[in-house]
Amino acid sequence: MNAQTREERIKEIELQTHMLHNLQKWMRNLIILSSVMLVLAYWAIQGMTGTAFTVLGIVCIIMMVLAALGCIVVGLGVKRGKANVDKISLTI
Repeated sequence: MNAQTREERIKEIELQTHMLHNLQKWMRNLIILSSVMLVLAYWAIQGMTGTAFTVLGIVCIIMMVLAALGCIVVGLGVKRGKANVDKISLTI
């Protein structure tokens, strides 16, 4: 491992903290998307009749599941990113 100066470590912490904030924004957007897809799927399947609404409901369910999976991946990234920042902070 190469020796980093204190200033380089502080800069790295700042950059990673900024990226963690970006990931948290993505998490918020994915949660909103998942919620909207849940409401649309319910509306399309329960509220309306017809093949088009059934297809819309199924597409919304698929998008909701994908958004939930995205939340899991982004959440894991946030968790590991915070651990990395904490590890770097201990070396300062």
